[in-house]
Amino acid sequence: MDTQDAIGALGDSGLCEVARARLAAQGQAAVGPLIRALLTTDSLQVRARIGGLLNRDIGPDLAFDDVLEALAAAPDETSRRRLGSTFTAFRSVDRFVDALRHPSPAVRSSAAFGIQSFCMVAFGRSPRPGVDYVRVTEALIPLLGDPDPDVAQRAEWALGLLGPATHEPLRRVRAHGPGRLRARALTTLAASGGEEALSAADRAAVERLIRVKLPRDRARPLDLCSASWLAVPTEDHQSIAQALGLHEIRPATFALGYDIVAHDTMDGAEYGRVYVTPAVDGWTLVLGPWCSPVDPERAADVLAVVTSLSRRYGRAQAYFFGEQGGGSGWLVAEGGTVLRRRSATERTCDADLAMGSPLPEELTAGLEEGLTPKDSEDDWESFATYLAPVLAGRLGVSPFDLEPGTPVRGTGFTALTPYAREHGRPATGAYAI
Repeated sequence: MDTQDAIGALGDSGLCEVARARLAAQGQAAVGPLIRALLTTDSLQVRARIGGLLNRDIGPDLAFDDVLEALAAAPDETSRRRLGSTFTAFRSVDRFVDALRHPSPAVRSSAAFGIQSFCMVAFGRSPRPGVDYVRVTEALIPLLGDPDPDVAQRAEWALGLLGPATHEPLRRVRAHGPGRLRARALTTLAASGGEEALSAADRAAVERLIRVKLPRDRARPLDLCSASWLAVPTEDHQSIAQALGLHEIRPATFALGYDIVAHDTMDGAEYGRVYVTPAVDGWTLVLGPWCSPVDPERAADVLAVVTSLSRRYGRAQAYFFGEQGGGSGWLVAEGGTVLRRRSATERTCDADLAMGSPLPEELTAGLEEGLTPKDSEDDWESFATYLAPVLAGRLGVSPFDLEPGTPVRGTGFTALTPYAREHGRPATGAYAI
């Protein structure tokens, strides 16, 4: 079985192990033909087996340089993607560090991704034994100013996932330059270690920037595919904070508040923090997963909170909306009495959370969408999964309907919830301002 026959046999489940052993024994002589086959075969299975041969059986000592040069010379995006996938799987940190200086942007970006994949400390992973994280960091930092924006972004992402060893080198860039790296160094520090990783000077600078932006801040629509919020008909949003037991209050623009809510929602229901809007059209909105009336972990507490708020302010509401199949939920109370709670999330607990009769606004919204009382329960159930933002707008103010012309009074802020007192402060990150 010659080299080409062996490569052809990689797609045959009965012969692939013999073919793999034959190709591995050829060492570097097989690398070029394997790279050419990687670029021409349509079989995902064969490409995966070629990648395994190059990465593990033949290994980086014999294959790394050839794959690198093929990646640098790749004529199209498909070729770069196939070669890049093989290249980043070599797990050779020293070689990746050297490749960060290669003239090809595709090689630099792939080398940074290879470091990120192998050396990542985020998400509970432990540092790789034997890896000099400071050396890796100092090799990646110049790429934050790379002329190719994709390379600069990849370097930022990689550094953000390498853990605390990156913080002091990045703080030095913030303090001493070069200037072209300072902006991304700040974002990377915030992404990696949150507010705690920033110097006192940088924390003060961020606070000044927020204060500068606030006088010109305008309402904007919430642009999230999943959100939970409270709505209370009062412009005294400071009293809302007191009523909810919020603490560590910090001024925030709409952009900052929404970005924090996005992170707290997408990264797994952070209950320790909320964004409180300025008064918008006479209402104050409180956004964050802590506010969901139909989250099984929060439903009882939110029921008590909304009931208490309605007793104090006449009315209060809570909503959940998950655009991509997450469903809807709403809780409406007046004068200390719950008028309606509905969960339309297609979870088994939906029926257990139901309280009260359908509101007139629910029925009217359905009729306006073409539903009739004669339509099936399934049709009404399907409609209900998208109803929360519509119902919020009919009963008061929906964050999805805000716009620059919406009347705004006061200053919005982020704050920690009572949940954070018991369970600890939320992790911070890099947010838009």
